[in-house]
Amino acid sequence: MFEEVKNLNKRHAVRLAISALIAIAIAVAALFFTVTKVKYTQYCGKCHSDVTFNNKCYNVLSGNIACIDCHAPENRSMKVMAVEMADERCTSELCHPLQKLSETATRFKKTRDFRHATHTKHFPGNLTLRCVSCHSHGNGRRHFETEADTCNVCHFAGMQQALLTREKQPISECTLCHAPVEKNIQIYGNTFNHIAYEERKNVGCSDCHFAVVQGNGAVVRENCYVCHQTIQEKYTAPDMHDIHIMNHKTSCVACHSAIIHTAMKKNGVVLSNIPNRTFDLSLYKTQWMVMAGTGGAGIADEPDPMFIATLNCSACHKDVLLSKVAPEVCNNCHDSGFDKIVSEQISFVSKRMRLLKLLLKRAKKLPLPNAGHVITEAESNYYFIKEDGSNGAHNIKYVKDLLEYSITKLNQVLQEST
Repeated sequence: MFEEVKNLNKRHAVRLAISALIAIAIAVAALFFTVTKVKYTQYCGKCHSDVTFNNKCYNVLSGNIACIDCHAPENRSMKVMAVEMADERCTSELCHPLQKLSETATRFKKTRDFRHATHTKHFPGNLTLRCVSCHSHGNGRRHFETEADTCNVCHFAGMQQALLTREKQPISECTLCHAPVEKNIQIYGNTFNHIAYEERKNVGCSDCHFAVVQGNGAVVRENCYVCHQTIQEKYTAPDMHDIHIMNHKTSCVACHSAIIHTAMKKNGVVLSNIPNRTFDLSLYKTQWMVMAGTGGAGIADEPDPMFIATLNCSACHKDVLLSKVAPEVCNNCHDSGFDKIVSEQISFVSKRMRLLKLLLKRAKKLPLPNAGHVITEAESNYYFIKEDGSNGAHNIKYVKDLLEYSITKLNQVLQEST
């Protein structure tokens, strides 16, 4: 009996040994297969099917680029896939040597030429950029391709005072990216030449293009929990940049809230719905409506050319209190002598406002049972223009049309009553 048990234990031992050897063989085969097969992008693509590679990289090397050619740390006895990517992989002599990157300029999204040498230097506050700082796979777009969202974080996140160009210009300066605009625009039969306005010393880009940046790039704590279970209560920006940018390939947009750099449009028309972010729009709603050419009675909407050009309030109102504007300010954008034309138009509107007030007073005293709607419209236009306070300067054509409409209607009902 003991002999039978002994033989039975031997058979179990042999079976267990054979099973263990088979398992080890399978594991070794799987490891060997994985290590060798990652040399082929098609293998990785079986799981990472959402990765669309930037085709420009294919033009650098002949043949296929394996994922492990980039996603692998240095000095390893065995090639193991890694999320991290060292700059040395990108700037090797076989791919993108630093000297070649520094010598040549690149055109990015129809802006001025982009130079890598400007962005690879050391910035204050541990803001030194790595290749993956700009070339990051975000928002499901092409793998390793640069996105404008990343550019916006640095250029518009309130760091303009800390980060200056070699010429001591803020990095948010428009002309760093945008070349002179050779464009003529027809507004109310007049030709607007963009370059002519760029050459004027008293006219800045922000005088017209003011609502082109939405968002401030602030770091929201909730974003940290996407990667971390717990986060520090206190931290400094240099420390965070050192950990996330220098030591790891964290994308800027993963931490910073999005910044949108574009003119807000609706049906192809630029919306000038934020006259100046310094002021509360609700306090100047009437002024905005007059410039937008809306809100009056009896006349179709008719925006002013300044509104179409998204003119900033501070372009004319040079102080923060939005006080009265000296007519000479008009000459900054318009031809010399335009201030006299504006003064004449303001004087004309003032006279027509006095006439409209007189006609309203007369119409209200008379028994005009069928003229109630006309009187209501005229009174609405009168107080609308009065509350605006610019005497037509905000939209001279629209204001004059409102006045002429109301004055004509009141004259008609007054003549009918006699």
